[in-house]
Amino acid sequence: MLDSLALLRKPSRLLGFAVSVGIACLVFYLLPQRTFEGQDLDGQWYSVLPPVVAVAGALFFRNLVVALTAAFLTGAFLTYGLNPFVVLPKAINAFVIKNLLDGFNISIFVFLFALVGMIHVIYRSGGIHGLAEKLVVVARGRRSAKLATMLSGLVIFFDDYSNTVVVGSTMRKLTDRWKISREKLAYLVDSTTAPVAGLAMLSTWIAFEVFLFSLMSRELGLEEGGYEIFIKCVPFRFYCWGTLVFLFLSSISDRDFGPMYKAEMRAYQTGQVLREGAQLIVSEKNVSLEPEVGQKHLARNAAIPIFWVIGSIFFGILMIGRYRMRGDGVEFSFGDMRDWREAFGYATNPVYGEAGSMLILAVAALTGGLLAILMAAFSKVLAPRKALKAYGQAIPTLRMAAFILIMAWSMKEICTTGLNTDEYLISLLGDRLPVWTLPLVTFFIASGMAFATGTSFGTMGILIPVILPLAYSLGAYDSESHLVFWLTAAAILDGAIFGDHCSPVSDTTVLSSIASGCDHIDHVRTQVVYALTVMALSAIFGYLSIGFGLPLWWFFVLFPLTALGILFVFGKRTSN
Repeated sequence: MLDSLALLRKPSRLLGFAVSVGIACLVFYLLPQRTFEGQDLDGQWYSVLPPVVAVAGALFFRNLVVALTAAFLTGAFLTYGLNPFVVLPKAINAFVIKNLLDGFNISIFVFLFALVGMIHVIYRSGGIHGLAEKLVVVARGRRSAKLATMLSGLVIFFDDYSNTVVVGSTMRKLTDRWKISREKLAYLVDSTTAPVAGLAMLSTWIAFEVFLFSLMSRELGLEEGGYEIFIKCVPFRFYCWGTLVFLFLSSISDRDFGPMYKAEMRAYQTGQVLREGAQLIVSEKNVSLEPEVGQKHLARNAAIPIFWVIGSIFFGILMIGRYRMRGDGVEFSFGDMRDWREAFGYATNPVYGEAGSMLILAVAALTGGLLAILMAAFSKVLAPRKALKAYGQAIPTLRMAAFILIMAWSMKEICTTGLNTDEYLISLLGDRLPVWTLPLVTFFIASGMAFATGTSFGTMGILIPVILPLAYSLGAYDSESHLVFWLTAAAILDGAIFGDHCSPVSDTTVLSSIASGCDHIDHVRTQVVYALTVMALSAIFGYLSIGFGLPLWWFFVLFPLTALGILFVFGKRTSN
């Protein structure tokens, strides 16, 4: 708290914060708002103030408590007025308590606490150390360690939450060994998670997207169903493809630029994987988890609980989807992959309650923790009492994580139900654009909305019912190939992921910082430069060029060549 007050007393930081917020206010105030036929949009320019305050506060004060508290108060007073005795009770009830009572959010808390508890046990028992020793055979240097981390993220393709926490927690020991910064680890984790879940033919993301596309298909009377629309969009997911390509190229070349290069050089030259003075969301103070001297390092004590969690999540989602399908009289066959995809759709369909699939993750993490304790005890490397103590140490270390997640969810509520930030951003689009520019503009609008609200699912849920009818009315579906329509649909999904990557109030970004043991602001600050680079190349070579009429191969040839050029011109090798 004293550090926060000291930061606030620095005139240069206060001035920078005030100037940046003022400039943002002026820009949004001057931007023209447009109307949509048949749409009643209520958002005003000042609705963007809470996310602007959050981002500016985080950047200038480097303290999330200060930034998020200021953003929350800004949103509360803008929503309910200036009387604090009226505003604060209303805001806490509408934006905080509502989120705390939400089944989906409760399941996230349980999943996070249980999985971190499991990681504590397998770390204390030496399982993580044994696993890292096994991985050394594959990862014999910085490049291969980064590629191994990326490959681990690609393997857990079916869910972003489990991907983020499992990969970040388990690969930390390996990347520390090769002096890879925690900022780089968090980037690898965060920028693999959503793109692979968005491109995979079977995932919780796809199920939600197919659900939204199915509703829109019926409303517009399209020939294609929800899943077919998703398949048509996959080649045009330029930001997802670009992010994975950029990750691979930067890892294999061992080149970085901007803040990431500074972080990597610090780690490589000094061995400090964390910046001096870094503030971790998960506290590591007074938590001794290192195995005792002479204790055996058994890789199976880590591998089996981790694979149990992964397998339980996958088959748990599949089985709950199968149960719901049969309840609706829909046949299911284990031999038909189409039925598997349908089951994932039923498992994550909001009609059945959003907490369904998330509850599976929570149960998988709880049982994984129990398995880790039993394996440590039966292999005689850790007494049950010590294993339980290590598990319980997860709770106090996650106090800050709980606060940030609650504030992040509150920001989402403020920007959607409170100030209608989403509607304001849509009003910037208008309905008189040249049809070939619609994918590019949609990509920017979706990016801004996801950045402001911190939710990719919310962005997709809001924009798909608004933008796709607009695209249809402008003639995007009229051509034989329906190219502009598929580009616009893909732009919504991709923009949602990009904004989610850059937003400090995104829950997946927060989870990436938690799992990787990285200062959250450092993670956002280093990742945003790379995300903006990929966004710019995706916009130019993808949504702009392909929308204008250039062939699809244009992107898949020019993007990697340009990305490689940027890495060699602006980037530098970290190691010799």
